Amino acid sequence: MLFVGLIFWSCDDSKGTEDKPFENPIIVLDDVDSSPVAGEEDGLTIIQEEEWSTPVKLQADDEGAEDGTYITRDGRYVLFYHVPVWGHGDADPQIYYSERPFLTRQVHPITSADFNAEAGPYISEANDIYYTKTFIVLEPEPHETTPRKIVMNDGSTIIDMGTGEHEGNPHYCDEWDELYANIEYESGDTDIAVFKDGETTILPEPINLPGNLELQPFLTDDCQTMYFTSSRGKLISIFPLQVYKSQRLGEFEWGEPVLFLSYPQPEGILGGVGEFSMTRDGNQMVFLELTITGEGEDLFATNKMYYAEKINN
Repeated sequence: MLFVGLIFWSCDDSKGTEDKPFENPIIVLDDVDSSPVAGEEDGLTIIQEEEWSTPVKLQADDEGAEDGTYITRDGRYVLFYHVPVWGHGDADPQIYYSERPFLTRQVHPITSADFNAEAGPYISEANDIYYTKTFIVLEPEPHETTPRKIVMNDGSTIIDMGTGEHEGNPHYCDEWDELYANIEYESGDTDIAVFKDGETTILPEPINLPGNLELQPFLTDDCQTMYFTSSRGKLISIFPLQVYKSQRLGEFEWGEPVLFLSYPQPEGILGGVGEFSMTRDGNQMVFLELTITGEGEDLFATNKMYYAEKINN
């Protein structure tokens, strides 16, 4: 997750004690929907390739904070993690989905009925939904918690990458049978890793660099191009977070990343861009902007969802 993030919110147990039966309401089709998407052009992100439109904020966005955005490969849905009231510990964060043109949203049924939380949804070409889930047991006290793990569909299938750390932001690449994810260490640092044939490989340089955050991998369907969020261009602390693009050289080998989505740092603002995803034809993208203003009691931070498309494609 971009900010809410790298943290999960703690929720009360007011949602109940039993999960509803899982039914995925989203079926990804073979064609790509390119019907118009409208929104306000109020973002700061700069797309480094000229053929793209000015990003617009999705109207399904509201006064809360969004995270874990993902546009399905057919362009018909955007899934995301939503915190209704930013910064309130008793908020009820859930995974939502919005149907094109992304004006409204509804809760996705992978959202559990208890206090555990889900985030970072991704739908594979086989229509399996991968996401990150917390595993917290409240009774008996003291509370037990294990690192966040990646699960599939109804959540009963747990994909343990064996790191012993928090594992999240999954992306399953069908073409190469690889599960990409980011590993979050106790220090707060993150690396991008690949789970394949029962083994986990932390990607070497130039993808993972010492002293930087590398996270939120997204791959094209042919598994030859990877987009990911990185702090390697940081000016203050970890900011700005920006999205980079790399080409595959071989198994677990990637070329030198190039900046794809940049985020300026105006005076008085910290933040970044991340949680990038794209349709199968490469003509539409969705991403998040993180904006932080103020200090101390006046600190305000929020994430907003943006959409852009190629012009004259």
